[in-house]
Amino acid sequence: MKIALLTHRHSFKCAVIGSALAARGVQPDVIVCEQPPLAPAGARLRQLILERGPRGLTDKLLSKFGTRREDGTTEPGHSGQRLDAASYAAQHAIPLVDLPDLASSASLDRLRAEAIDLMIHSGAGILRAPLLALPRLGVLNAHMGVLPRYRGMNVAEWAAWENGPLGATLHWIDPGIDTGRIISTVPVARQGLRDVATLRHAVDQAQTAALADLVARMVASGEPPAATPQRREDGRQYFTMHPLIVEVLEQRLTQSA
Repeated sequence: MKIALLTHRHSFKCAVIGSALAARGVQPDVIVCEQPPLAPAGARLRQLILERGPRGLTDKLLSKFGTRREDGTTEPGHSGQRLDAASYAAQHAIPLVDLPDLASSASLDRLRAEAIDLMIHSGAGILRAPLLALPRLGVLNAHMGVLPRYRGMNVAEWAAWENGPLGATLHWIDPGIDTGRIISTVPVARQGLRDVATLRHAVDQAQTAALADLVARMVASGEPPAATPQRREDGRQYFTMHPLIVEVLEQRLTQSA
């Protein structure tokens, strides 16, 4: 089974997923790396705060210099040096396919020639139908929310905000937004979630482990897992959580921890 990780130049997720697969005796055959333009520093800072809460910037700086936060903890889940896609590929001798995008005819032709069986979303952007049709089995994704209820952005935070179910979902990607066939859902306990960073880390750990376990089973059996179609009306799409709401959520989590 030929496996490809789909990522981009500035993502660390490829290394996280690759390491989880390696721990289960699976190594990707190729890493497909798109090269979108780097966003301005201000936009990257805003995205960091939106994704990881008000303490995201502080945690990033402390993690970079290997120091600890005032509460004596390091940034969750990021001990040691983090590797981007190219560095991870070089370190583990995995072929790297560098593409300007994942949508042009030239890029699709290049990937078609790879004859990939399974693609795994590992930090790439939104994938279009022509790409999704290339792998023999499909494109797997680990989603940081319980589908079909929580689709879209910042769904771990929205679930915590609404006191809804926390968890991650493994699903096949289709042309919609988190509307593909559901393989399994992994629940995440609320205990110990003291801030947005630990919330996201807990969900990310759960989804990464479940994804790696699934791929290992697929490699062993040579078969795709059973999956259940979603009905679009069974869920809703969430959008990026406003920083002011993130601050309130942060306070709630701290008080309830």
